[in-house]
Amino acid sequence: MNQAIVDLCRRNGFVTTTSLAKQLKVSRQAAHRQLAAAIEAGALIAEGQARARRYLPAVPAFAFPLANQHEDRVLATLREKLPAGFRSLPEAGDRILTYVLSEMANNAIEHSRGKRMTVQIEIRKKLVELIIEDDGIGAFESIRASRELLSATEAAAEITKGKVTTMPSRHSGEGVFFTSKVVDHFEMTANSVALVIDNTIEDYTIRTAPKSRGTRVALRFALPPTRSLQSVFAAWTEESEFSRTRTIVKLFGLGRDFVSRSEARRLLQGLESFREIFVDFTGVKSIGQGFADEVFRVFPLHHPTIRMVPVNMVDDVKFFVDRAEHALRRQ
Repeated sequence: MNQAIVDLCRRNGFVTTTSLAKQLKVSRQAAHRQLAAAIEAGALIAEGQARARRYLPAVPAFAFPLANQHEDRVLATLREKLPAGFRSLPEAGDRILTYVLSEMANNAIEHSRGKRMTVQIEIRKKLVELIIEDDGIGAFESIRASRELLSATEAAAEITKGKVTTMPSRHSGEGVFFTSKVVDHFEMTANSVALVIDNTIEDYTIRTAPKSRGTRVALRFALPPTRSLQSVFAAWTEESEFSRTRTIVKLFGLGRDFVSRSEARRLLQGLESFREIFVDFTGVKSIGQGFADEVFRVFPLHHPTIRMVPVNMVDDVKFFVDRAEHALRRQ
C-alpha cells in the first residue's frame, strides 16, 4: 500500500480522495486509482458515498498514547477489544502473540521517544499478523546514535546479534532477537531501512525503504505455530542465560566479498558477552585471509571461553577459515 495512504490512516484513522490527492500533489482521479488499488489488494475498505466517502484500513488500528503507557495495559485493551480472536488461539499461539506484542509495545513505549503508537492484529484460522507502529525517532537511528555507527543500515545489522539496547541498565536487548526468531516472518522498518527476517527459508535481508517517521514492526506466524516460545529460548540459552547467537556475515560487508579486518571487527562488535557464536556465511562466496584471521584466530585468542562455529560455508570460504583455526590451535 502507498506510504502516503499508510501515513494518513495512521494520523487520522482513515483517508479520503481529497486528502490523498493533497498529500501526493496529484489529481483526484490519480488519487482515486491508488485507493481503488488498495481496496483491490484488501488493504482498505470504503465507507460512505460520493464526496463523503472515506477509506479505512481493512484491519482496524488501535491507537495508544505513549506517555505513562505500559505494555500490559496495551495487551489488556486488545484482549478486551478482540475477545473472539484471542479466544480462538491455541495455547502456543496465545503465548507467542502475548510475548511478541508485549516486547514490541515495550520497545515503542520506552525507546521510541514518540507520542503515539498504533497496533493492528488480524487473527485468522491459520495465521496471525501483527503490526505495531510509533511516531518516534526510529529504532535504527536510536541504535546508530548510541553505538556511534555510521548508518541506519549498520544499526539494522547490529540488532540481529541480540543483546543490543540503548538502555543496558534497564533492558537486556533480548526482545527483538527472540521475537524475530519465534515468528515465521519479521520486518522492522525505520529510518529508510527495512530489516527482513524470513524464518521459513532462514533468510536475512536489509534493504532500503521509503522514508517515513518512526518504527514499523510487522510480523506473522502460522497457526498452529511451527515453533514454540520455549523451544526458541532453549535453542539460544544455556543454564538460563542468553549465551548463543548467530551473526549473519553478509549483513556486515560493504560488498559481496569480505576481505578486511575492519569488516571482521564490525561483525564481532558486541559479541564478547556470548559463549557460543554461530558465524553464518550464507550468501558469501569468498573471504580474505585478514577477515578470517580476525574472526577465527584473533578474537578467540582474546576470548578463549567463546566458541566460534562457522556454518554454511562454500569451499573458498572454508579454506581461509580452516587456515585461521589451524593457526589458533598452534598458539
